[in-house]
Amino acid sequence: MSEFIKIKQIEGLSADLATRALDAQVVKIANNLSDVNAGTARSNLSLYSKTEVDALVIGARNAFNVADTTARNALTGLKVTDRVFVNDDGDTKWALYIVTAVTTGTGSTSTFKKIADEDLFTNALTAAAVKASYESNADTFAFNGTYKGKLDKITVAANVNLDTIKSTADSALANAATAQSTANSASTAASSAQSTANSASTAAAAAQTTANNAATAAATAQSTANAKEDAFTETIETFTALTGAANTAVSVTLAQTPKAGFNIHVFFNGVRVKTTSNTGGSRNLTFTVPYLTEPTDDIVVNYSY
Repeated sequence: MSEFIKIKQIEGLSADLATRALDAQVVKIANNLSDVNAGTARSNLSLYSKTEVDALVIGARNAFNVADTTARNALTGLKVTDRVFVNDDGDTKWALYIVTAVTTGTGSTSTFKKIADEDLFTNALTAAAVKASYESNADTFAFNGTYKGKLDKITVAANVNLDTIKSTADSALANAATAQSTANSASTAASSAQSTANSASTAAAAAQTTANNAATAAATAQSTANAKEDAFTETIETFTALTGAANTAVSVTLAQTPKAGFNIHVFFNGVRVKTTSNTGGSRNLTFTVPYLTEPTDDIVVNYSY
């Protein structure tokens, strides 16, 4: 290639570059990317804008670190989702709260929700917690010292055919069952003979019991008849100077305690009273009449004691 041709190619390239520099589609260093559509470029590159990033980290910028809950309640300018780290939550341990509701914007009137504390992290991965979590899964079982002790007792040195052992055990169990059945039959026969003898003895005892019951019944009847004699005393008491409103209970105290099983009759000026009340074992008696009870009325009580 001649030098002349090279010069012409370089001149052509320079002209082409100059033309390209004037093209609106070309990004120019001097413009510092101002000639690029920022929104479209970020979308194509999957990048966040400054405003979007600020919105995502606003919560991190609205965090507080205080000594205790008193200092937390003294905070001002709070917003929902603010976080407050309390170094002493009242138990000498730290806790992390989030603001869930704001009234006047101060801690004393805002609502806090505890989202983490020192105990949560301290106790989260204890040995007991890991064990309980694992054993809560399906088809997992606790292996303790009791089971280990049972396994330690297995000292079979040679190979063992468990099917053969089971077959031998089943045969022994069947033979034992046959022997037990024979013994049961013998026991049943003996029980039957004993039952026959017992039946004879029972029949004789029943006859004796019947005779004894008859004698007891006769003695009871005689005792009952004897007990009826002078078992109670009938008496009449008269009361005056009593007052009371119509249809209102009037109380009197009897001289004796009425005997259970006997009726108590109250007569108001010679008329028998329908409504009376007396608690067993008590001398107190009440009666109710549909008219006034006056001091001049005669109240007569007939009862047994």
